[in-house]
Amino acid sequence: MRIFDTLTKNNISLKPTNKVIRIFVCGPTLYDNCHLGHARVFVMVDLIIRLLKSRNYIPHVIVNVTDIDPKLNENNNISPDVIFKAFIDDLKKLEISDLTYAKTSDYVKEAMDLTEVLIKRKLAYSVNGNVYLESSKFKAYGALSHLSKSELSDQRYDIDINKRNVTDNFLWNTSDYYGTEFNDKILGDGTPWWHTQDTAVAMFHFNGNYDIHVGGIDLCYPHHEMLLSNLIALSRKERPVKCWVHVGILDIENKKMSKSSGNVIYIRELLKKYDANTLKLYFYSHSYKKLMNFKFSDLNKFDRINNMIRDLVLSSDYENEDYDIASEKVNYPKESDTIKKFKDYIEDDLDTPNALRLFLDTVTEVDKMNEAKKMMKIFGLRY
Repeated sequence: MRIFDTLTKNNISLKPTNKVIRIFVCGPTLYDNCHLGHARVFVMVDLIIRLLKSRNYIPHVIVNVTDIDPKLNENNNISPDVIFKAFIDDLKKLEISDLTYAKTSDYVKEAMDLTEVLIKRKLAYSVNGNVYLESSKFKAYGALSHLSKSELSDQRYDIDINKRNVTDNFLWNTSDYYGTEFNDKILGDGTPWWHTQDTAVAMFHFNGNYDIHVGGIDLCYPHHEMLLSNLIALSRKERPVKCWVHVGILDIENKKMSKSSGNVIYIRELLKKYDANTLKLYFYSHSYKKLMNFKFSDLNKFDRINNMIRDLVLSSDYENEDYDIASEKVNYPKESDTIKKFKDYIEDDLDTPNALRLFLDTVTEVDKMNEAKKMMKIFGLRY
């Protein structure tokens, strides 16, 4: 499988020796229900999982879920546990499984420990109780986001006149109180910042060394840049993550999706009106890396396509006993040229637009329904 790596700007070939592919996914912050931007990320992750299984690989997927964040204190009516259950329910409705969830509040001790390690190694420093990663100690800082030194200097996060560099960001925050605080004898009363939280999860599960990191492109800087520096320091490896995969932004009808604009579309609300298959087909028609401009007119087109596929499947006399998208049996020893071509498309940096065109051509041919069903399985479509 070859997939585009944001760091090197090249397609990286993933061929683990022990058949296990370790994947870290930046999941949601539990202050609101999940929207279509989240759905796009997780549909793509699910596709990777299904494809890997079809090649007899073993995906080990950790989904980081943030339940320590200032936004959780802005509204006392928010219950992270309720939001988390709703998130799991949304993914179930999308037929997405085989994920291991890691709530950041369960890894605070690890976050404290790694912060102290970075201080001892003189890669982090304390100012007025706050701990910052010293970005100037990392030659590759900015490499992931491909920002120049001047561009980095224009970024303003965690503003403090006492910082050594404008690009230094929080590891441990003692300045702000937002309902959650933790005590450490060395660090004092404070909170691990979100970069530190994710680092703690990655170190605990993968010892800071894994194959794929997945998240939205909006997380590339400063979050993933900080995370990469943390992992380099703690794992003592130049390339602790083999491939950084970023999913493009999802706009709504030519406008940025935001709560302030009132145009957020939640997964659970959309699935009351549309089939999960319809949404997946729509996502697959676009390159995962590019900005996607969501339009209901386009979604309705794929709703009609979805209904057409359902009619073809239900009227078909061809049966495939292995067709069960929840089944582990996704490997077909004797694959036709059509199936090989389908998988080749997806293995070529998740080229779902071409894979989708091949699927739609195949499903309309009566004598190729079994092949079409095998494609449905990898696409995560249920009819």
